[in-house]
Amino acid sequence: MEIKGISTNLFTAHKPKNIKTDSTSASEQRDKIVISTEARDLAKTEFSPDKIAELREKVNTGFYDSDEVLQKVVDKILNDILK
Repeated sequence: MEIKGISTNLFTAHKPKNIKTDSTSASEQRDKIVISTEARDLAKTEFSPDKIAELREKVNTGFYDSDEVLQKVVDKILNDILK
């Protein structure tokens, strides 16, 4: 077996082909947020301070980590997948 040499260019960065470049500069580009109608409707839902306290208590006591609650979540996910 004859080894003629080792290339030192194993890890070279290549510019990807077929990528369109945007003519606007980075300072002119802006991020934007799109909020769905469903999310807007949910945001309009008002929770009473009592309901918020109840939910906070359930989270703090680990209610949502119980096997019963987790099984219900799994069942609903499976039902949605199988539809």
